[in-house]
Amino acid sequence: MSNKKILVQKFGGTSVSTEERRAQVIGHVRRAREEGYQVAIVVSAMGRTGDPYATDTLLNLLRDGGGPVDKRDYDMVFACGEIISATVMAHLLKQEGIQAVGLTGAQAGIFTDANHSEARIVEIDPSRLHVHLGQGQVPVVAGCQGKFRGTGDYTTLGRGGSDTSGVALGVALGAEKVEIFTDVEGVASTDPRVVPQAAWLEHINYRTMLEMARYGAGVVHPRAVKAGQAGDVPVVVRSTFSNQPGTVINAEPDQFPLGGIAILGPLESLVLEEDILGAEKRSAWEKKRLIMSLVDEDSGALVLAASSEKSHELALAQEELGPAAKRAGEAQAWVSLVGERGGEVGSDGRSFLENEGIDVFYHERTDQRSTYVVPADEKERAVKVLYQEFFKSFLFISQRRLT
Repeated sequence: MSNKKILVQKFGGTSVSTEERRAQVIGHVRRAREEGYQVAIVVSAMGRTGDPYATDTLLNLLRDGGGPVDKRDYDMVFACGEIISATVMAHLLKQEGIQAVGLTGAQAGIFTDANHSEARIVEIDPSRLHVHLGQGQVPVVAGCQGKFRGTGDYTTLGRGGSDTSGVALGVALGAEKVEIFTDVEGVASTDPRVVPQAAWLEHINYRTMLEMARYGAGVVHPRAVKAGQAGDVPVVVRSTFSNQPGTVINAEPDQFPLGGIAILGPLESLVLEEDILGAEKRSAWEKKRLIMSLVDEDSGALVLAASSEKSHELALAQEELGPAAKRAGEAQAWVSLVGERGGEVGSDGRSFLENEGIDVFYHERTDQRSTYVVPADEKERAVKVLYQEFFKSFLFISQRRLT
């Protein structure tokens, strides 16, 4: 086996959506190889809804037929978008003089459980990838997919699964790091569309990034962060469209006492007078049903929430819980301060919001997070208030700015 260091690069759908952007991907691969890396890449389906080979465009071939979609059929169609993308990128790399081979998740040795549409990786056999790397080739792996060993059926990992594929492959290959390329420069202290002056983070701890991702920072999927942490492989969030170094997610202490402000919402909510589910079941509902939960610090009330896309899951939960579960009367949002001081400053944050006339319906604190449940139409104002109060120092400490 070669002693060369290994790098895995993951490119999202917007990164491979046009001829110009695919050329930029090739540039990143070429530069990494020139730096001495053996490179494997993982790709998402090309583009977004409406683009010919985007995941939702392909899934609409099933949905438009009416009636429920069988999950096995769903996975078969879902997998096609990434396979097309992997094949096209392998072809283009070869056209540019870089030997490459396109692989499905199954061909790359990714094995999952049998849970169609939300599968979990249970094993990766990287031997074939090591052979290709040793031969000087770039394996181009279709993201968000694998196969169930028991039947050989294709499975998919759910939304954001290509991030997970990329990091899990990096761990299995013993990569020096995994680079996740997207359409932003890295991880910002909050959504730049809400706070244009938000600072880029040079690095952030796995644990803080996991909470940021769980509570709304969509730049990297929570399962990808967990995979990197479990394998102790740094994950770098970078832009496909520049050569900026991005944000490193690793085991080092956070750059700042507060990592950032995450935003979830608008959300539909159920409220119970007490936590009758328990931590284990709440965690399972988050993983399998994408129902988030918190326990109010003052009243002990349990709040369950989901996006409109998962409103059917919330309706099923209400049926299971019975009369104890009451629907919230208005759309809500969760705004979370995250970082090593996230819990410590929780009461101050609530006071700042209420002093500005923003209702805080519920409030949960952990050792590194304070989450405030506010009216959905007040979420941006809430973020701005918290940023002004807690992140002023970023404006002077950080020299990297959002443009």
